[in-house]
Amino acid sequence: MIPVGLVKGPAESPHEFRFVTPDKKNLKAGEFIYYFLNGKKVICRITKRYPLRLYPDIYLSKPEINPERIVKALGISAKEFELFEIKASIMGYYDKKLGFVNPRISPKPGQEVYLAENDTLQEVLMKKKENEVGAIHIGYLLNRDVDVPVYLDTTLVSSEHMCILASTGSGKSYLAGVLAEELLKPCNSAALLILDPHGEYHTLNEVEGMHEFRTENYSPNVKIYGKDEIKIRLSELEYDEIVGMMPDLTDRMEAIFNRAYKELKGTKFTADELIDKIIEIAGEEDVSARGLVWRINRYITNVDIVDDYVHMELKDLLRPGQAGVLQMNEMSEIEQQIFASVLLKRILNARINAEKGLAGETIEYPVFLIIEESHRFASKEARSYRVLRTILAEGRKFGVGVCLISQRPSKIDSDILSQCMT
Repeated sequence: MIPVGLVKGPAESPHEFRFVTPDKKNLKAGEFIYYFLNGKKVICRITKRYPLRLYPDIYLSKPEINPERIVKALGISAKEFELFEIKASIMGYYDKKLGFVNPRISPKPGQEVYLAENDTLQEVLMKKKENEVGAIHIGYLLNRDVDVPVYLDTTLVSSEHMCILASTGSGKSYLAGVLAEELLKPCNSAALLILDPHGEYHTLNEVEGMHEFRTENYSPNVKIYGKDEIKIRLSELEYDEIVGMMPDLTDRMEAIFNRAYKELKGTKFTADELIDKIIEIAGEEDVSARGLVWRINRYITNVDIVDDYVHMELKDLLRPGQAGVLQMNEMSEIEQQIFASVLLKRILNARINAEKGLAGETIEYPVFLIIEESHRFASKEARSYRVLRTILAEGRKFGVGVCLISQRPSKIDSDILSQCMT
């Protein structure tokens, strides 16, 4: 082991220090280094790099003259201009049971610093290895000439939730696609559901024919659902969700509808039965009742996602080794939110029923949800906000993991975003 630098002293924060190095190539921002403390490797990460000494401005006044020539002409040693001061953040030494442990002691001035070997990084950063149960291979470390694979642990991803936040065109959906593919490998065989507002995941079914995704007794399944297959039974909608679909309701209209809904709640009522109940309560000639009937026919029965009888079965939508892709690109934003609200609520309740042994719809295995354009569903104004907030806060206890993807994190409610730990 050859040291790459010597510690200069502490930096601004207690967990940071500075060291000096002549290295011009390997010690880039983001690179991993270490020093020894009581025989243990204390892993650190480089955060900043800058020259230890800068050329005087006058040496740079004539671009056609290299400042190195000026230094040599003056008889000054150029070596001090070739040194770099680097700031590094201490991660800690690695313990197999505890993870990274903060040593709470800064390295001494003059202590040797080493570039972390590939084997060391694989041991301390990657809890999972290739083809292990729960391993998700998402790429390679950027700073290394030799590929150092990066693996995530599905347990952490699903139990702590995750988010992918970046600007448009930065590869969010590509990373999510890699994540989805890895979850469908034989070592994971996850039950996966993707809410796809832009129809970007139509190529995911290509994994069905790839040999690395198949074994003698396993092959992944990808089901892509279009607009005609995405349905909600009317009776599954909450009162607020139905009212939200009908504009300009008067107080009397809301009072009549509230009574009709309460009397029908718990039954698999149809739009006609809802209309009959409204007329029964208020009378056929009542102006408010007639306004409600017109709005139900105009805004409820004419909405493609709402149906009297057809309902998406969770047991078909979510299965181990299967990805369900809900292509919602032909739906309005309000329809997307209403559908997401109903479906996510059913999924959470089904997992709660399964875990607690309760009656009703059940899902007997953990599920993972990828929600594209999540700012549409996770803002406080969205109809799906409340159920999504509940899932992010409580879902991990019942085996519901979530990955939020967005280029507009400021529109995602802070309570929801704070629950994403990866």
